[in-house]
Amino acid sequence: MKKILYLLLITGFLIAPIGYWLITWWGVDFSHFPSFARFKYIYSQDRFLSIATSINSVLYLFAIYKIIFSNPAPKQKKDVVNEKNVVVNKNTNDNITKWDNLYGPNRVVNATSPTATERNDAIPTPTPSQNSREQQKVVERVEVEVEPPQAGTKVEKSNIINMTEPVSAMEVYQNQINNILENNGYAGMGACVINNIDVDFIAVAESDTLVVGIINTEYGDIIANETPSSDGEVPSWFTNERKYPSPVWEIKTVQKAVNKMINEVLPPDNGIVVKPVVVIPNANVANQLDMEAKWNEIGVSVTRFLNHSELPNLIDVLPDKKGTEVLESYKTFVKTLIKYFSQKNRKYPMKKAG
Repeated sequence: MKKILYLLLITGFLIAPIGYWLITWWGVDFSHFPSFARFKYIYSQDRFLSIATSINSVLYLFAIYKIIFSNPAPKQKKDVVNEKNVVVNKNTNDNITKWDNLYGPNRVVNATSPTATERNDAIPTPTPSQNSREQQKVVERVEVEVEPPQAGTKVEKSNIINMTEPVSAMEVYQNQINNILENNGYAGMGACVINNIDVDFIAVAESDTLVVGIINTEYGDIIANETPSSDGEVPSWFTNERKYPSPVWEIKTVQKAVNKMINEVLPPDNGIVVKPVVVIPNANVANQLDMEAKWNEIGVSVTRFLNHSELPNLIDVLPDKKGTEVLESYKTFVKTLIKYFSQKNRKYPMKKAG
């Protein structure tokens, strides 16, 4: 019965979080078992899930092996209070003789030891009654030391991924996009705030391509708008719940700021292309057909990621860099740009539009 209980606990601790992750982030419906092709696609896109599943599976199999094939240890009877005298009385004559040799009046001292004289002076000669009491203390001390750890004792934690830690949707998308870009010749440079606008990912390729992107984590239908009002207010996008600044306008502003800085520090013919993109993993742009011409005019690619909307796929709008290497000096240059904008944002904070 205990083994069954242990199996249930181990399953809930190691396997249930994997199922929860698949249901929450990937929308897997286990009432109808998903196809192998879908599982293969999910694990090819979600590196975090792949690593967690591998580790937890190994731990789960190991735990099942230990539970099934381990035999319960025989119970050890110990009653320090009521059986002290019984244990003492069971001491053989050999044990008493050894005690006398160590601490009795006829004990033998190792003359070669430099502290032998000090030990003879420091240890009093016990009487027979004292011998009995000392033996009893030794037995008590040994029995107490073999007691199991008490409640509250610090136990070393095993290396298990705690999937109950809160992970934001933005972090998941950033990791997944970074993995896809790396598989296509790009190197992820992290996120940054540029001109008070949150840039969710930056990537570079070879020595001439710089991708800046915003991830729109909204759900449902979106109404896009790229026409500013008469008073120059930033254009806004709308959902059923809220209104917020157009990410197309924001990433275009970021592109202009980055281009300006690059042209200030490098020659005009530096050849670096800054590619602005907006990624929409979940939502659907209801007026996409009306906005595509405007997005092309602005010069920003609005793309899908993982979902099945009519938007173009993220990797299809970027320059093909498979099989290329990113120049280390170019990485260093972009890191310097990111550091500059980060420091500038801290020094001169602005109120975000919208």
